Amino acid sequence: MALRLGAVLVLTVACLAWVLWGVDYDEAIAGLGRFRWGLVLPICSLYLAAHGLRAQRFRLLLPDNAARGGPLDYRASFSSLSIGYLALHVFPFRLGELVRPYLVREQRGVAFGDSLAVVVMERILDVLMLLAMILGTSLFVPLPTRLEVGGTDILALAQRAAGVVALGGTVALGVVWAAGPEVARRIATLPFGGRVAPLVVRFHGAVAGLVARPAAAMQATLLSVGIWVLTLFAVQLQLVATPGLPTDFGAALATWTATLSGMAVLPTPGFFGGFEAACTAALQLLGAPRSAAAPFAILLHLVQFGFTIVLGVGFLAWEGLSLREVVAQSQRGDTPG
Repeated sequence: MALRLGAVLVLTVACLAWVLWGVDYDEAIAGLGRFRWGLVLPICSLYLAAHGLRAQRFRLLLPDNAARGGPLDYRASFSSLSIGYLALHVFPFRLGELVRPYLVREQRGVAFGDSLAVVVMERILDVLMLLAMILGTSLFVPLPTRLEVGGTDILALAQRAAGVVALGGTVALGVVWAAGPEVARRIATLPFGGRVAPLVVRFHGAVAGLVARPAAAMQATLLSVGIWVLTLFAVQLQLVATPGLPTDFGAALATWTATLSGMAVLPTPGFFGGFEAACTAALQLLGAPRSAAAPFAILLHLVQFGFTIVLGVGFLAWEGLSLREVVAQSQRGDTPG
């Protein structure tokens, strides 16, 4: 674990060093002085609206009878999402992914496997949205044939990775839906099966329940589109707020698609390094000077990171919880129950 963390930190520092290399700092500081800070509140409002759609999507995908006393209420979904995203950004190796299932289990009686299955379905939907944005960027935004960071074409790599994840996830959904109990029975015979098999059963129930609710599946897809459209508008608004950068929607699409691709290819703690490197590279390919692109990438990440921190810490205080304790308890072996 220590060796892996050390390697990830070295990668983070290397990416940030690449971003800052060759930047004219006097010009960058002058550009930040011309930044339209009054647009930060509207930008965060768009992020808040997208966050709200995520909370609704989680409720929609969760089986109606999963929560104790009826469907999961919106406030509980929004609160657990906020705290879970905070943990996801603060702790390495995506340890925060289990926080939301843990919280809704403890606070609303939702079985851990039910909510974890929904988280997996959310990730598949988001990967499909990333694939759609990569396709949209390649079709409608004039870019060079390669978008490179350190000699790696991140869009091509992300497209392959997202395609594999989407295809694998779709196949897994089909297999679990068609033969979930049988798959779980076979897994239960394996050394690690005692923990995994119950999750497969829950996942089968969630998928089968969603297949039986085509209207809910369509709504979840539309919510996913809405989430990323709102996020793209927020990125475009920050481009508008920054002098010396392209401000059209195509530029926002290319920039955010490249940034997401960098985060997927380089999953560093808090996504620092990969986020800035991919974002800076995309803006430079769109014709932006490095002294404007690099500060924008850093500020874009800080605004999003700050939004996540403020919202997550606020709900931690509201719920009277400790983040470290919540993350530790979510990692315990009894969570699948």
